[in-house]
Amino acid sequence: MSVKLYHNPQSRAVMMHWLLEEIGCPYELVPVQYDDGSMRSDSFLKLNPMGKIPVLVDGETVVTETVAIALYLADRFKTPNDLAPAINDATRGDYLRWIAFQSGAVEPAMMQAGAKFEAKREQAGWGSAELVVDVLEQRISRASPWLLGDKFSAADVVLGGSLSWAVGWKLFPARPGFADYLERLTNRPAYKRAFATS
Repeated sequence: MSVKLYHNPQSRAVMMHWLLEEIGCPYELVPVQYDDGSMRSDSFLKLNPMGKIPVLVDGETVVTETVAIALYLADRFKTPNDLAPAINDATRGDYLRWIAFQSGAVEPAMMQAGAKFEAKREQAGWGSAELVVDVLEQRISRASPWLLGDKFSAADVVLGGSLSWAVGWKLFPARPGFADYLERLTNRPAYKRAFATS
């Protein structure tokens, strides 16, 4: 049985489509439109009461929220491609840190940059958009070639995918430390397959 990903190419679901291509497990895309009311239907709200995508269905298991879906998929499907360090692997902490940084810091910083609102750095969990960009540049410029060194992981998909959007939509400046990493990501065959069909 393949997993089902409720998907729209103009959403975060495209990162999970890319991740499924990287993992190599069987999957089915379930197209969802924004303007037809389907995400407010009773059947969809049973999957995600927030009425948003992505949503992943794996048998009886339903997972929502981009980072949760990424963690689930990378831990659930270890073959043919293993994209998550084992629980006792020394790199597991760094992996979890940077995959969670996407929702805890990058997403709100993108919102702050786009909406141009001020927030007190000591009160905002992400600090500020400028701080997030600075921290990202420091970390991404050390990716060699990936966040975990030679091992490509789901953290590269989630964090790299968001960074690509943030730079592409000019929410974050195109810092020199970002360019090489983003080029390596977009040259991956799985990335090209996912975005060719999205």
